[in-house]
This record gives sequence, structure tokens and C-alpha cells, in this order.
Amino acid sequence: MVDWVQVQSDREVALGTCGHNQPPRRVCDACKTARYAFMACSNKCLRAHQHVAHHPGMTGDTATRARRAQAERNRRSANVWDLFASHRARVMSLIPPDTAGGTLCVLGAGKCDDLDLPFLAHHFAAIHLVDLDGEAMERARDRQPRHVRDALVLHGGVDVSGLLEHLDEWGDAFPDDPSLLAAVFRAAHAVAQAIGGPFDVTLSTCVLSQLAVPFRVAWAAPESTWSKLNAAIAAIHVALLARITAAGGSASLVFDVLSSEDAPRLTALRDHSAEELPDAVDAWSQAGAIALEPDPVTMLAQIRQLGIAAPKPGPSLTGPWLWDTGTALQLVYALSFRRA
Repeated sequence: MVDWVQVQSDREVALGTCGHNQPPRRVCDACKTARYAFMACSNKCLRAHQHVAHHPGMTGDTATRARRAQAERNRRSANVWDLFASHRARVMSLIPPDTAGGTLCVLGAGKCDDLDLPFLAHHFAAIHLVDLDGEAMERARDRQPRHVRDALVLHGGVDVSGLLEHLDEWGDAFPDDPSLLAAVFRAAHAVAQAIGGPFDVTLSTCVLSQLAVPFRVAWAAPESTWSKLNAAIAAIHVALLARITAAGGSASLVFDVLSSEDAPRLTALRDHSAEELPDAVDAWSQAGAIALEPDPVTMLAQIRQLGIAAPKPGPSLTGPWLWDTGTALQLVYALSFRRA
């Protein structure tokens, strides 16, 4: 049974509920919009709603719908190749100059708009591209000249979070800390096995912030749950980079930490020079005006503590840069290390 109610916030939002006197745990990802959401106390109630309200293709497990949604977003997204030029140059500058002829693995390749594939094909004998949306990578590959296509190896359909399969299960009951830790180890191992390797160079291209999106869309959870989920996803990602990078190889993690969608004041930094930007971000952060998630300094400390990075040269963190995605401005850092 659906119980329709109206609530007021900064705008009118229509909420549908399953009508049970239990805290909501699930949100219907099939009909969620800025002005409407259906909330259910369990996956069972969510599926009952979807059976009545949506066509059969929108029923079943949420992970499958999340995969479809990602592919649809990539198909509909605008051409941003020119817009990404400065961001792409920063990402490509992370490629070590001493790895010519080796192998590269890119996590979260997607549409490849932040990758200069001809440059990479000139530099590497083989380029392994990994993403949940295999079709997006295929479209990017098919746009390349023959010699570039021949260097590309696509790994489509790979969930680099390793946790999508738990989306419905954990939506009903999030695991306790020991179970979550065990899931982290299993996920890192399983994804590494699916990708293969090891590779001379590994690169993660701003996919880290996207890995929690399917959960954010489908769950109604307290902040403590989101904090633990984000920490688990980050731990899996770092462990995955370490597992697929060859001993002595180079790994770089490019990650966005703040969006103008959440912090509109970020747009005020657009005119700052590269030299001015770090001081401006530090000043705002120390004043509590912005919160960086994940915190770059904390990420760097965790890499050092894990002992996966060679001590010389030690892991390094770049200064921040701004990435215009066309829909928002993102604040981005990169963390690089040599595999011990």
C-alpha cells in the first residue's frame, strides 16, 4: 500500500511510503527525482512498490539498474572533450617518463574524456581500460586510429568498488565492523582477479567519488553508515591499486574532493592561479568553510601507514586543481606512489 504525503523543505517534495511504522531504509531509484521519492522500510517493500508502479524491466535487483543507469548517463552526456583539456593534461602529466613500452591499467576509464589515448598508445605497449560501462569504452576505442585501437584492452562490466552486489542486502542491514572489514578484503581480491595484471603503471581517474553514487541513490541511511561505506570504498580502491601494480611500478590516484554543487563558493576560485589555489583552499578548509571528502592529507598518511609504497621516493600529493565538468566545478588532487 502506498501512503502519499506532502512535505515542505526549501521546495515542495512528494513522498510515497510503504506505510509501515518502521524507519525508511530504501529509496526507489526507478522513480526518484528532485521533487519526488518513494521510500520503503525494506527491500521487500521496495520491490512490492516497483512491481506495481514500474514496468518489469525496472524490477529485480538494484545493482542491475545501477549499471543500466550509469550506461544511460554516459550515452546521454554531452561532448566534453574540449572542455576537459586542462584537466586531461594534468592527469596525463602523472604518467612516469621512464615506463615507455610497458603496460598501463586505468580504473574508471568510462568515456575516456580525461585520457589522451594516442599519447598513451605511443608510450605503452598495452593499455588496459576498466569500467562498469563497457559500451562507453568501446565507443571511445572506436573513435581512435588503428594503431591506438590495437593497444587497447577493454575490461567492461567491472565494478571497481567490489560492493555493488551488496546494494540490496546492505540496504536492509548494514554489516557490523568485522563483517565490513572482511568484505573489504574479499572485494579488493575479487576485483584484482577480474582485472589481472600486474601492470607497470596504474591510474585511477576520478572514479572514487562515483563509486558510492548507486548507494546514495538507493538508500536512506544515517551519516554513520555513509562514513563507514565511504571508508570501505576508499580502502578497497587503495588496496586494488596496490594489488594490480607491479613491484617497483607506479600508481596514481586522481580524486575529486569537493563539488560546486555542494559548495557553490567553489566557483569563486575559478580565477585563482595554480599558485594561489592551494592557499585559498587551505584557508577555507581551516576556517571550516568547506570540507574535503576524502581528505587528501589523510589519504596520503594512510598510504604511508599501509606500507605498500616504496620509501624512496615516498608517496606524493599534488596541489589541487579545478576541473570543469560542464555541469559543476570539481576540486581535484592526485596521489602518486611507487609500489614497494
